[in-house]
Amino acid sequence: MSRRLFNRGGRTAAASANASTTTTIISLPDYEPLSFPLSSTARRELIELSNNRGAAPYEAQLKDSIRHLGLSVSDLNERLRRGQDRLATVSERRKEKDTDKTAEEERLEQQMPEFENDVEKLTREAERALRETIDRKAELEDEASVLEDLSTTATTNSIAQTRGAAATQSRRRRANEVSSDEEEGAATDEGNEGDQEPVTSIVDTFRELRAKKRAEYNGLSVHQRYGLNNDYVGFKKLWHEAAAGEDGPPLPDASRWFDSNGEPDMTIPSRDAQNGSFDDDEEVAVSRENISLNCPLTLLPMNEPYRSRKCPHVFEKAAILDYLPLRGELQCPQTGCSQKFSRVRFEDEFYLDEAMKRRIQRWRQAEQNRQDMDDEDDDDPDESLLVGSQRQARGGGGRGVKREAKREIS
Repeated sequence: MSRRLFNRGGRTAAASANASTTTTIISLPDYEPLSFPLSSTARRELIELSNNRGAAPYEAQLKDSIRHLGLSVSDLNERLRRGQDRLATVSERRKEKDTDKTAEEERLEQQMPEFENDVEKLTREAERALRETIDRKAELEDEASVLEDLSTTATTNSIAQTRGAAATQSRRRRANEVSSDEEEGAATDEGNEGDQEPVTSIVDTFRELRAKKRAEYNGLSVHQRYGLNNDYVGFKKLWHEAAAGEDGPPLPDASRWFDSNGEPDMTIPSRDAQNGSFDDDEEVAVSRENISLNCPLTLLPMNEPYRSRKCPHVFEKAAILDYLPLRGELQCPQTGCSQKFSRVRFEDEFYLDEAMKRRIQRWRQAEQNRQDMDDEDDDDPDESLLVGSQRQARGGGGRGVKREAKREIS
């Protein structure tokens, strides 16, 4: 048994001697930083990720959120304004008749202050939520830009690094063929020529580009971030028109929407201001104007009013799409406007004007109400004739006669 142990130990010692000999004969190559250039499959997948990020559902949700925030604020402020107008009307009638307050007036006086506070609070919360949603939307847009740049630069760098690695291996093979006396010098010279920078991590590059985009966005002023953003502009129009009314003071210029601390100004100018110095202020760029509800192309009331991002003109969506060519650009169909549009960039150059859409809906509702009143008058022609005769006898002519005349003209 001792002999077996001796033999085993002898074999172990011999193996150790051989291993030691091998280690001294083979010399390790100089250390080189690890490099992992993208394979062709990885490059294709990166390009595919840039082209199809799967962010469409998220983008659609952000778009819907922006729309619902604007409509909710519009409904709240419009209801508040109607309540205020109703209270003012009831109070004026009471003062004219010199009577005591009615139950309706007392109820409105009790409810309106609390309702005003609630609407103001909810409006400010919605405005803050809108800005956060716009920020998230900007992140998605920046991410798309970063991925596009990353797929281009990473693919180019990967190809160059792959070629560089192949050239280095080729030089190394040639260096191994050099005689032992010249090997050290040749390896040193060609090593200097073939020095390569290590491959930058794709993830690290993405984070660097993303951080750069974020810094650029955060460096913008609140006016640049929101005052020039069409989603925010649409929100402000919906809110202002609902709170001030169509006959109220015009929406101030976007430069006035935020104070020096970057806080939004959500106060509605007094309706009396429209007759005072408000209209005389030269800095008010958005002045009152006669806004047509008809499309300049179809000359009919619009159903889907789409406003240009380049100019203030609004068109029916189907009409402007038919007007724009499949390729190339065309000048704005509004007379005197030099802006040019393309169907390919329609989603970037036009947006649904929710404020205009709601104005058209109110106009249609008013027209329907007038039509219903006319139909009620037509149901009893004898009474209509009698009322008309009495009004003519008094020399007034009557509103019914005026409606009939207006209908004939139209």
